[in-house]
Amino acid sequence: MNKALTAAILALAAAPAAAGVTLSEAVERGLKADNILKEQAAAVSGARAGLDQARLSRLGGFKLKGMYTDGTDPVYVFATSMKQGTFSMASMATINDPEPARNYMAGVEAGVPLFTGFALSNGIKMGKLGTEAAQSGYERARAGVTFKITYQWLTVLLRRRLADLAAATVAGAETELKTAQMLKDKGMVLGSDYYGAEAILSTLRGYKVSWDKALDLERRKLAVTLAADPSSDVTPAGELTDPGYGPLSREALAAAASGGRRDVRALEKASAIARTALSTQENSVLPTVEAFGTWETNSESLSDFKDNRMLGLRLTIPLGDPAYFAKKSAAKAQADMAASRLAEARRQAGLEVDEALDNYEAAREGLPVAKETVEKASQSLELFRPLYRQGRQSVLEVLRAQASVLQAQAAYYETLYKLNLYHAQALLASETLDAAAVAEMSAKLGGKN
Repeated sequence: MNKALTAAILALAAAPAAAGVTLSEAVERGLKADNILKEQAAAVSGARAGLDQARLSRLGGFKLKGMYTDGTDPVYVFATSMKQGTFSMASMATINDPEPARNYMAGVEAGVPLFTGFALSNGIKMGKLGTEAAQSGYERARAGVTFKITYQWLTVLLRRRLADLAAATVAGAETELKTAQMLKDKGMVLGSDYYGAEAILSTLRGYKVSWDKALDLERRKLAVTLAADPSSDVTPAGELTDPGYGPLSREALAAAASGGRRDVRALEKASAIARTALSTQENSVLPTVEAFGTWETNSESLSDFKDNRMLGLRLTIPLGDPAYFAKKSAAKAQADMAASRLAEARRQAGLEVDEALDNYEAAREGLPVAKETVEKASQSLELFRPLYRQGRQSVLEVLRAQASVLQAQAAYYETLYKLNLYHAQALLASETLDAAAVAEMSAKLGGKN
């Protein structure tokens, strides 16, 4: 590596990083603050509560009853007097035109399902599957948020480096223009070359303004991601460097994706839920059996209660539901839709792994080319400078060479950015972007774990 490359890149990259937030710290803070992750955690709690509800439904129900009535309906009066124990032969004289009867009733009623056409067992099964699906959804969301934070953290690193490069290039170009101004005043530099060089300097200043603004925006976005004040100076601790990850195994990542993708697992559970719902609908024509019992007291005056009880088995057979086949067809359609979504998710998971790996390999193979381009551009600039000072080259060419170096350096750091980003994306696609992977990236990029 020549002196120009050492001065332009390695000195900057090797400079001590400002105290700031490491990637591991950023991910930890961002995961705690992310609202999508909180939503997914609430979904897990809701699914667990649904499972508890399904399990407790096996215990049946217990309820208290109370009622006050007052009426002259013959049937009501007759039945009420029988329940109160006040019926006598004298009551028969007024049975068709009774006096008003009032009644205070209190009681309890309980029922326990014995057979529900597998509705209860299927409900518990769907509750378990729903809980597992929600948990898988939460874990996938956590991985996605981890990648989002990693992307934002890396983006600030890139924007900070580009802003630094632009500032250094503008400062160097301004120094050359000051020298050219003195030479122009002495008639040693053509005016056309000088003004052309000024135009290039203006372009470089435009880069600086644009990249400074982009850095400010990305810093604010990172602060918001970490639940910090957007106006605070949230600075990543680290630098974009060649992490030396090496090649990634396509077969290993594809195998990890096919067996471990949490979103695919969630859809597997959703498909199983849909099949279970179809089975429940198919069994809806089966009879249901319930054991029940009631205890009831009745009184005319709240002072002399007469109680009665009833125990039994209740059999219900649904017959003649005209919507049965339509309901069954709708449930089957839902099951087919869930199966198609699952198949597409599995296919998409494989494509995501391939895409991320292709992008990673392209960045990895392009990094030496980008580094060589910086070397050549820096060599060209170093050769132009003495020739310019000897009056054998125009200041216009010097600034063109400086602009070329800046563009080459920007391309080099963008390639480093892509290398790290696509590495994280490949891990996300294979469901291996965990805390250990984040800690490794944080260490390789210069931040403490």
